[in-house]
Amino acid sequence: MSEWPPPDEPSGEVKLLFEESSTVGGKKDLRDGLSAIARQGRHFWVANDESTSLERLTLEGDHARDHRSFDLTKVLELPGEGEIDIEGLDVDDDTLWLLGSHSSVRKRVKDKHSPDEARDLLAAVEVSQRRQVLARISTQALLDPDGTMTAEQQRPAVFGPGQGGGGLLGMLAGDRHLGGFIGSLPIPGKDNGIDFEGLAVAGDRVFVGLRGPVLRGWAVIVELRVGDGPGIVPEPIGPEGWTYRKHFLDLRGLGVRDLCRHRDDLLVLAGPTMELDGRTAVLRWQGAMTSENEAVLRKDDLKCALNVPFGKSEDRAEGITLLEGGRSVLVVYDSPADERKTGDHGVRADVFDLRA
Repeated sequence: MSEWPPPDEPSGEVKLLFEESSTVGGKKDLRDGLSAIARQGRHFWVANDESTSLERLTLEGDHARDHRSFDLTKVLELPGEGEIDIEGLDVDDDTLWLLGSHSSVRKRVKDKHSPDEARDLLAAVEVSQRRQVLARISTQALLDPDGTMTAEQQRPAVFGPGQGGGGLLGMLAGDRHLGGFIGSLPIPGKDNGIDFEGLAVAGDRVFVGLRGPVLRGWAVIVELRVGDGPGIVPEPIGPEGWTYRKHFLDLRGLGVRDLCRHRDDLLVLAGPTMELDGRTAVLRWQGAMTSENEAVLRKDDLKCALNVPFGKSEDRAEGITLLEGGRSVLVVYDSPADERKTGDHGVRADVFDLRA
């Protein structure tokens, strides 16, 4: 990847029109931290990684409007406090799935800090249980909490700390590839530590992408099999009865930024790890949804479906979702450039045609 191919040109755009500045507090704006998107018919479910809410917009032509915000703290039994850091969304039939980053955070050094303050901040690592969740909820129950569904149908499920096995991190704590990044002194996500980004669900199969760690240039996707009971209980799926499979993808140093189903294939939004800027592309894992084995995918096994434009500390592609017809995707960006913003709280997302 020493010579990156030129980015593709968008074939269109959709203006996401949020009607509120923020559900994250302060002067922050929802549009400035979009981290995940999933389409359900005419609707888009959108997340901001600093909030505890989900946003729904309705597509009308090239505008997505009629903003509705849903406070997840009122419907999910979440551990800890603070933001969920949602980095993955998917909708399977009527079920909405969401994924927290599960990452720990090293304190940020700013220009105002003295050298001594900088040293102290770089030694401080925060671990948030609120980020360590995988959850699912019926969209019908979310939209109509007073509907006629049974209590079991309405009950959302959360897999995280306090659950059997301690959630995803507890499940992976003894893994020979990933366990060393978890431990009692976890490596922060921005230091190539655990950082889950990207979620794709089809029936009982749940694919979780990792932005980090990247292992000698190889990215990782963890796959679970989850039944349709009231909770999220991973079932044996991997070697020797493990409750997960690991798939390794040679992304030449890039990590997974999002996942999206496309028929029997899995589209992988690949981008830089840690705090880096650089090449961003959508790569196609052919036959992922029908494969029953752990995969080791080399560079030539992954077909490039799209090269996404990227900026310097701005316009970082964070989420993709397939548009109706399956021939194009919508891409949303974190830290959007000023020219991408529209109106008081709106922002332009790009439409790209997919190569086969």
